[in-house]
Amino acid sequence: MTDELTKVCPKCGRELPLSEFNKDKSRKDGLNVYCKECRKIYYENNLSDLLKKQRKYHKCVTNPSCPRVGRLGAVFETFTCEICGKEFRQYKSAVDWFYELRGTLPKYCSKECQYEASRKTHKSKYAKEIERIKKEVG
Repeated sequence: MTDELTKVCPKCGRELPLSEFNKDKSRKDGLNVYCKECRKIYYENNLSDLLKKQRKYHKCVTNPSCPRVGRLGAVFETFTCEICGKEFRQYKSAVDWFYELRGTLPKYCSKECQYEASRKTHKSKYAKEIERIKKEVG
């Protein structure tokens, strides 16, 4: 017999070596509760539901009026698109990383606005509205 340390998976009930469990720093023993095989089976069976939840969360937190912002510890920064004027939100960590890498902050809310900005003759709805307001003011 080997003196290898083991742990019991509560899902399958097998006693497995510690190498059969993924790391999890939030746990007291530093390992996930369930073995790798049980987690793999769970993700294979529930992939579509997990992706729906992830998309729903991402859609919500990128919307500035979402009430769930910050619940899970995510910190966001809000910006205004230079083309359409729409407010958009990005993770602070991503903004900081991109600023260190390129030295710029986000300017556009979507790929469409980014493409519109790259065109030389772009005239967006937002730009037309600014021109109308400038004419009215003076």
